[in-house]
Amino acid sequence: MNIEKIIYFLLFIPFLWLLIFDQQKLKIKKVFLKYLLISIGILILGIVYEHFFTADNKSLVYFGSQMTLIFIILYKMIRIPYYWIFKREPEINQYSEKKIDIIPTLIVVIGTVLLPFLIDSIIIQKIME
Repeated sequence: MNIEKIIYFLLFIPFLWLLIFDQQKLKIKKVFLKYLLISIGILILGIVYEHFFTADNKSLVYFGSQMTLIFIILYKMIRIPYYWIFKREPEINQYSEKKIDIIPTLIVVIGTVLLPFLIDSIIIQKIME
């Protein structure tokens, strides 16, 4: 196992922790800000690793470091209108009790996986040109 996969897994732990255990706590402003700062720190670590330690064009660590931040932003963007409409928190998990929770789950999961690649290919590449 190479070092890049180990670092990717270590950066992925806060995302999994957030997804599995602390998702409902994100509605508390203080907790949300704490996780936002942690995810920004993870992103900075990924960028530093990408800049100083990789010879490849883009690494797994670079894209993986963006996942926690994107999850938090997407969750917050979906949570606010969802709460206004349904007067309850969305359940972002595989086995949600209500069928309507499938929509926010799909948006957050697909967005968390695809947005790092889209951001890099569309925005970052345009800035670097």
